[in-house]
Amino acid sequence: MAVAKVRLEPEYTLEDWLALPEGPPYYEFEDGKLMPSPRPTPRHQEIEAALIAALHPFVQSHRLGKVWPEIDVPLPTGYGYAPDIVYLNQAHLDAYEAADGQGPVVPDLVVEVLSPSTVARDRVVKFRNYHRARVPWYWIVDPEALSIEEYRWEPEGYLRVASLAQGEVFQPILFPGLEIDLQALVGESKA
Repeated sequence: MAVAKVRLEPEYTLEDWLALPEGPPYYEFEDGKLMPSPRPTPRHQEIEAALIAALHPFVQSHRLGKVWPEIDVPLPTGYGYAPDIVYLNQAHLDAYEAADGQGPVVPDLVVEVLSPSTVARDRVVKFRNYHRARVPWYWIVDPEALSIEEYRWEPEGYLRVASLAQGEVFQPILFPGLEIDLQALVGESKA
């Protein structure tokens, strides 16, 4: 009689995820599992840096809150992600800073820059989980198409309120007065 060996993956908690040493390797946390988070490509990082370069001075000069790249975000729904960009408005900063990033937080905006290995998770799994956590704003950025989609939380699901193609100037509803020309920011000429 043959005996089958079953390898069970251990169940983790959000606290286990938060207690991990700084990577590499890097992980996110979903459904009791540590999800490997591969390092982004140079193109991905170029787009992320360009967006931070546009967002950070605008947010600071208007005293709106803070913007960070790739910080751990423990959601109150029990998931843990490290979005490419996180924004917290001034009203929510005290609670986040008091918890030193270790307590549940609902960012006012998360931005995910797509990578070939993360498209499905960013567009489906994270999309759904950010909505469940009531993250008010979600941007999805395609680094190849240089497009940005802006979604606003609604009880029924995220409502896409803007979708910009390459060469168009993004004027996010969340930040009136801000204009982001992603193509110009990354130094690519308009065709």
